[in-house]
Amino acid sequence: MSAQPPRILLAKVGLDGHDRGIKVVARALRDAGMEVIYTGLWQTPESVVRAARDEDVDLVGVSMLSAAHMTLVLPMLEALREGGSTPIPLVVGGIIPEDDTQTLLDEGVAAVFPPELLLSEMTAEVAKIAHAHRKRADGSPREGSSDWRLALSSELSAAERAEPEPVLRNHRALWVGVTGAPGVGKSTLINRLAIELRRRRLRVGVLAVDPSSPVTGGALLGDRARMQESALDPDLFVRSVATRDQPGVLSKAVPAMLRCMDERAFDVEIVETVGAGQADFEICRMTDVSLLLMMPGAGDELQLEKAGVIELADIIAINKADRPGADTLLAQCREVLGPGREIVKVAAIRNESVAELTELILARRSEPR
Repeated sequence: MSAQPPRILLAKVGLDGHDRGIKVVARALRDAGMEVIYTGLWQTPESVVRAARDEDVDLVGVSMLSAAHMTLVLPMLEALREGGSTPIPLVVGGIIPEDDTQTLLDEGVAAVFPPELLLSEMTAEVAKIAHAHRKRADGSPREGSSDWRLALSSELSAAERAEPEPVLRNHRALWVGVTGAPGVGKSTLINRLAIELRRRRLRVGVLAVDPSSPVTGGALLGDRARMQESALDPDLFVRSVATRDQPGVLSKAVPAMLRCMDERAFDVEIVETVGAGQADFEICRMTDVSLLLMMPGAGDELQLEKAGVIELADIIAINKADRPGADTLLAQCREVLGPGREIVKVAAIRNESVAELTELILARRSEPR
């Protein structure tokens, strides 16, 4: 079994609308070899706790500058202690009065980091607390949880540490692969797809893969920041996945993680790859429906002539279709790929044509797998 890097969840809680500082912290933790899940701005205590449990993290770090620390931190502490599992440690950063700092520590906060603390000192303390939590959690008896989310979270972590599995061919759910170049809008589109699927009362699981650093082994897993609208949906489960020591656009644990989710009776399971190149077509062979995302202005017509993932993808979606050049790209795709290929225009950030794309994906459920 391979070792699991410390998994850290960072969140901006409350109404503070600035995230430059916490992103600096996220990069420092990544460069220290940790996997950092960043959930974005304007988080609630409930959304932070849900994400921390689903991600099976070793530490939660929250930043706040709105003087709401006493109101927001104590509910998070209480919720992190529930569920019967080893409580996830919570650390707090921001402008916290000295008297309140001691109160927070007495209540169970693992550390309070003032603004003047050196980044290197903060990073070392976070690593120390996270490693101690993982050691306690691994040493605790693993009892079956009555909370299916906690149980699944633990199973997914075990799958990441275990030896790779072959792809499960006889599975219940519809497996959907979403791939495309970096910045094409994969996470935003998946967020919209998940909302559409939930409107149809389908249970949805998402594995969002991001690259690990080949130098430090750390990773910045930021897809949750694009998926906040359904953060508390009871039938949507999102797990951030790092590639770790696997080259390419997927983690070697993805087949086992899909199998774990399939056993939890999801209707649709979506896998988002790392930003992909032309030859990264593994996702097309692993899933029932593969979706290649493109956008205007990303290359000339010659790029479409090159072999690779564009030949195998079941559906090609031109995202950011509100930008100039979308119609030209659509025409070029149709000319190069010929008739019979599903090619659609969408604008995920505006939620345009996402419902139609969802129907194209679901139409594949009746096809043999």
